[in-house]
Amino acid sequence: MRPPPVFDRKERAILLEMYNVKNGTYTSYTLSRKLNPTVQPGTPPAGVAFAETRDATERLIGRGLVRGERLDGADGVYFNSLKLTPKGERTAIQQRTVVEEEARALDEAMKNANSAVAEIEKLSTESKDEPT
Repeated sequence: MRPPPVFDRKERAILLEMYNVKNGTYTSYTLSRKLNPTVQPGTPPAGVAFAETRDATERLIGRGLVRGERLDGADGVYFNSLKLTPKGERTAIQQRTVVEEEARALDEAMKNANSAVAEIEKLSTESKDEPT
């Protein structure tokens, strides 16, 4: 049995964003803006966000998860009509499940940590109240 695929944060975000839009298509530019909503277009950070998104998209294309038309523009290579392949759709569903499981585990860990902090505070208060 092969281990599950590993994706970096940007790759996972692309897969999930593309999956969540029914029959949607993206360009490298619209995908970059969607994944980086606080970045102002035309600024140096926008150029960095675009390059990171394009590079992650290329990695997903190389893995057969995304397809699109490759074009050349002012920012170099970019993609038009990006869509998930059937394999990409299956992978996005798996990644959505992974994200949900990670969120549940993080929520449980936070509850345990908060409980531990409350217990420590309680013990600390009790020990201060005891006469010496």
